[in-house]
This record gives sequence, C-alpha cells and structure tokens, in this order.
Amino acid sequence: MIKGLLYLVVGTVAFWGLVTFPARLLWPEAPTFDWSTAAAGLCLVPTALTLVWTSRAYKGRPEQQLLAVMGGTAVRLVVVIAGGMILFLSVERFQKQRFWIFVIVYYLFTLALEMTLIVRGTAAGQVPAKNEAGLPDGSRER
Repeated sequence: MIKGLLYLVVGTVAFWGLVTFPARLLWPEAPTFDWSTAAAGLCLVPTALTLVWTSRAYKGRPEQQLLAVMGGTAVRLVVVIAGGMILFLSVERFQKQRFWIFVIVYYLFTLALEMTLIVRGTAAGQVPAKNEAGLPDGSRER
C-alpha cells in the first residue's frame, strides 16, 4: 500500500512539472502555477484516500471491492468538484474557466494512475506470479 501511494504521489508531482511549465509558456499572464498546484492537490488527496480504501478492500470479499471502486469514484468526484467550486466561487484568481482545464486534466491523470496501480496489484503490495520463462502469468515469450 505504501509503495502504491509513493507511485501515486511521485507520478502526480512529475506530471505537475510536465503540465505547469508548458502552461506557463502558453498563458504567461495567468496564474497557471496556482491553478496547476491547486488542481493537483484537489485530485491527489481524494485519489490517495480511495487508493488506500481500495487496496484494503482488495484483500476482502468481492462486495467490498465493488463498494470501494464505486464508492471511491463517488468520493473522488464529490471532493474534486466541491473543492474546485469553492475555489472558483470564492478566490478571484481561480475565477477563470481555464482553471477547470487543469482540474479535468489532473482528475483524469490521477484516475488513470490509480487504476493502473490497482490493476497491477502494486497498491495492495501484490506482485504478479511469474511462469517458468520469468514472465508474468498469462504472458508469452515472443
């Protein structure tokens, strides 16, 4: 679980660097650093929480796994949209539609990264079994 969280945080920070600096060049007059940092934080926190929830449910019954996946989606959506709306409506520098571009981009990135970690079993600390060729089960040597 710790390894999965580490991958999630490091991946999001690396993606933040890849997004923030080109956006700064594209919109030099806009507070892109603030937008990008806020959007990354808005998306990273609930994604980390749902990753922990899902990795714990991964060891339980199938019903718990389904609840974690579906409930995690709902929690992530509510937190990101509510946090984004609070910033958008109450802080003047976030009252631009371009801020929502950052929120959507980070939401999709953190969602994809979380699903990758869950499917690969990294979040739960599981390592895929290897066959006699040293490849993960189900893989064939080409």
